[in-house]
Amino acid sequence: MVNDYKELYHPAYELNDIRQAAQQSKFRYEGRKVNVDIRNLGYTGEDVKRSASQFQKSLQYQNAIYDVYICNYQQHDDAAIDRIYMKLRLLANGEIQVGIGSFHLT
Repeated sequence: MVNDYKELYHPAYELNDIRQAAQQSKFRYEGRKVNVDIRNLGYTGEDVKRSASQFQKSLQYQNAIYDVYICNYQQHDDAAIDRIYMKLRLLANGEIQVGIGSFHLT
């Protein structure tokens, strides 16, 4: 199946809104693979909260828009630096939530 989407080069969502939702632990992980990736990388929910940093682009699908971020994350001083690719979107369901469409090493 081919994903039809349009690339935009400005964020669809305010980063402060994404951070606020993350600080309140309002996560909704989309699909089982995201949870597996987080677990395999040894990350926690606290790590995910701190990780979005460098905006790359927005992906506008027919029914959703995701902001894509790349970040370099290091769990502790002696750990390797992981380059992480995340697709985020804010959901409108009466409260701010963060949907993570992808969370994996690039």
